[in-house]
Amino acid sequence: MFNFERSGLSQKLTIMSVLSTGSALLLVFVAFAATAVLSHSEDARQQLSSLAGVIGSNSRTALLYADRHQAEQTLATLAVEHDIVQAALYSSDGKLLARYTAPRLPQNQAGPDELGDSATAADVRSERSGPPWSPALRVYRVLRDGEAAVGVVMLESSQLRMWLDILKNLGAAIAAAALSFMMALLTAARFKGSIAEPVGQLIAAAQQVSRGQATPRIAHQRSDELGALIDSFNDMLAQVEGRDAALAEYRDQLERQVSVRTEQLEKAKNSAEAASQAKSAFLATMSHEIRTPMNGVLGMTELLLATRLTDQQRHYTSMVKRSGEHLLVIINDILDFSKIEAGKLTVEYIHFNFRDLLDDIDNVFSPQAQAKGLRLELAIAHNIPLSICGDPNRLRQVLFNLLGNAIKFTDRGQIMLKVVVAQEDAQSVGLRFEVHDSGIGVSAEARARIFDSFSQADGSTTRKHGGTGLGLAISKQLVELMGGAIGIDHALTQGSIFWFAVNFDKRRIDIDDPSTATQGIRALIVDQHPASRAALERQLAAWRLSYASATATEAVSQLRQAAARGQAYDVVLLDMEQPRTSGLALAAAIRADSTLTPPRLLLLSTERNAADGVQQRAAGVAFQLIKPPRECDLYDAMVTPVRGRDNRPVTDAPAADAPARLPNGAAAVATAAPPVSVLSSGAVPGTRARKRRKVLLAEDNPVNVEVASAMLEGLGLDVSRACNGVEALHSVQADDFDLILMDCQMPVMDGFAATTEIRRHEQQRGRARSLPIIAITANALQGDRESCLAAGMDDYLSKPFTQQALGQTLSRWISLPRVSAPAAALAEAPPPDDEPINQQALDNIRALSPANGDALLERVLHAFLHDTPGQLRTLRQALAAGDAEQLRKTAHSLKSSAANVGATALAQRSKELEQLGRNDTTAGAAVLLADMERSFQAARQALGAMLEKET
Repeated sequence: MFNFERSGLSQKLTIMSVLSTGSALLLVFVAFAATAVLSHSEDARQQLSSLAGVIGSNSRTALLYADRHQAEQTLATLAVEHDIVQAALYSSDGKLLARYTAPRLPQNQAGPDELGDSATAADVRSERSGPPWSPALRVYRVLRDGEAAVGVVMLESSQLRMWLDILKNLGAAIAAAALSFMMALLTAARFKGSIAEPVGQLIAAAQQVSRGQATPRIAHQRSDELGALIDSFNDMLAQVEGRDAALAEYRDQLERQVSVRTEQLEKAKNSAEAASQAKSAFLATMSHEIRTPMNGVLGMTELLLATRLTDQQRHYTSMVKRSGEHLLVIINDILDFSKIEAGKLTVEYIHFNFRDLLDDIDNVFSPQAQAKGLRLELAIAHNIPLSICGDPNRLRQVLFNLLGNAIKFTDRGQIMLKVVVAQEDAQSVGLRFEVHDSGIGVSAEARARIFDSFSQADGSTTRKHGGTGLGLAISKQLVELMGGAIGIDHALTQGSIFWFAVNFDKRRIDIDDPSTATQGIRALIVDQHPASRAALERQLAAWRLSYASATATEAVSQLRQAAARGQAYDVVLLDMEQPRTSGLALAAAIRADSTLTPPRLLLLSTERNAADGVQQRAAGVAFQLIKPPRECDLYDAMVTPVRGRDNRPVTDAPAADAPARLPNGAAAVATAAPPVSVLSSGAVPGTRARKRRKVLLAEDNPVNVEVASAMLEGLGLDVSRACNGVEALHSVQADDFDLILMDCQMPVMDGFAATTEIRRHEQQRGRARSLPIIAITANALQGDRESCLAAGMDDYLSKPFTQQALGQTLSRWISLPRVSAPAAALAEAPPPDDEPINQQALDNIRALSPANGDALLERVLHAFLHDTPGQLRTLRQALAAGDAEQLRKTAHSLKSSAANVGATALAQRSKELEQLGRNDTTAGAAVLLADMERSFQAARQALGAMLEKET
């Protein structure tokens, strides 16, 4: 379809010429035709009317006398008029008097024989008659004699010749119009080129400019508007070329500047990278240089506290130890902040047990909160996965910062750690952590800057609480590194709420991955519900576990039969709801059966608090899961080693449930260690026949040597010393050791090179890697642990460390000399009823430190006599408030401390009071509390007499 807007300029000019000329000619032709028709028609009517008047004048006498013959003769004279086809004379009354008709007149076209009254209404009246192919004009003219009408003349004339003349005239007009139209087209074609050609040249030149081609100037000799347009275009081309030249010059200059700047930036980048590397090296060096003397200060202080001291000396020494630990916290904060600024702080992505992490936090902060008279509560949602993927150390560090601040800034009331599931899908879970306190709170102004570096809510010189102001800034950076958000809300009544939200991936189980293989594990399902039992069976089958099902009454016997066949079950899944018993009671029965090697017991329940932690430990339950359990939770509960239980050899001393804590809240990192029997199996027979374990200490710092040696000897170990890596290598080649403590930075040969040589020495002797090597280093940068493990070391212990942390780390690799627990002493040698103190328990305390047993006993007794009155006051307050939970917790703590010092009666009453709290009742607690106060008074008198005698 033709589009005028898209047509070319030449076409548009042609169309405009055709339309304008054609329209004008058509209008002229229409006007000429109309004028011709109208003028010819009027002339014919006038002529016919005049002829009728002549006939009427000649027929006046005939009309007056009604002479028909004379009238016919008068009409017969019309025969000479070729166009007259008929004529008639009518009397005054309208009747026909005479008629004349031409031979060619059709019969049906004859005039009327009588006229109506309307015929005399006008003097002259005309009308058309005849068919279209033979038109005719009929005229009626009234004849008057004075005012009276004497008759009417009617003439009818054929108009065929008139229309032929009109058509001839119109044909001539059409020919003239066509000729004029052709002349107009030729003229338009002649002149349109003068308009279209310059425009085309402008278009072509503009296209060349747009393509960046050189464009010559457009030459012309015009003085009209197009000439002015061409001149303007040529001027524009000159300006464009000038600007292009200037732009090219600027571009070249800019490229030269960019090249120079790039070279400068490259140099600056190299300098910055070198500075960053130097800063990282400086951080590592400063970490080592600062932590090394701190290890001596804290270690020697700990050893000094184990000696006999006066109260004033012990007070001063304790203040030195607390100040050193606080200094170490500040050092760690500064190092972390420096790593954040240097961009060296990263997060790990590993599987970890979330419930174990919460237990660690409870174990660390509950004593701190209790020491300030605060109540620490953990409100953990029941639908949180057991095992998640993320960075447990960074998460622990954030929680330690927030909880530490909450305890520091809260003088009374309670602190609550709340963990809920914010969102969850098949692959991940979003957790929201909230730390509620009833402390001093944070003002609206301080909340705006509370997470800034070196910022505190109270920055005045008169502030009550100290600190560097880095803890929250570091926490914010850590949370953001983990992809979360952190903030603070104002509590409704008093205190503040610090919160952060982080997404964690759920553990993905790939049963075909060798690292997650489950072949060889045998499981027994004890569940009375067919649906849930079938679901567990399908899940275990998918993991390729060997499993069987049993009822509650068949479970113990089926376990015995399997053990007798040498196919003991490794895991038992117990539903809490059992007919005529409970899963907890069944677990206790399985654990109490001496004929069975205790399997891992998993308790499944639809309720979160079906059994508390004390009941679970008493019954030997490893994990309690909510039904239906998540796939990842069930898998981890079945195959993940239970901390402090499953990996502990039965011949070893009990290890603490929680890993050792450094002052900054970082846990001592340990790799998964094989059982001690595996470690010992690679040794040459006869080389481990001695009673005491022998440890090689490779350390160059004299203070650290003294500290570590004293700690190792206090653990009942023989110690050999080496001042550098070369001496350590010679010692290993010359003697046999059960374990090596290897410092990483030593002269002559560092710990990494020494470890490599020791491993090479083992391979040359054809022995497997059987000698555990534990790295001890004062470095605290990301990657230190990985560097140690990559060098062939088995574990990692960061300086400064405590004797407890050292013992826990060593117990993962060698069996420490057995030390009888005070509780065991109570059970083996009960005192007489009239003796308030069990002397065997005191002897057991002395045996913990062969060299300084009396000083250790004195320190323990002083602590017991100092702490117990406060615990009794807490019990009275809980009893007055009807708080059974606080009653249970405090009684549990007092039971343990009383049993440790041999206050058997007080321990027994505390146990009974704890049971009341566990049953959520305070009935009868007042009587027990009174007995406990009397028992404590008796124990305090006895212990006071012992202390006075020894001093």
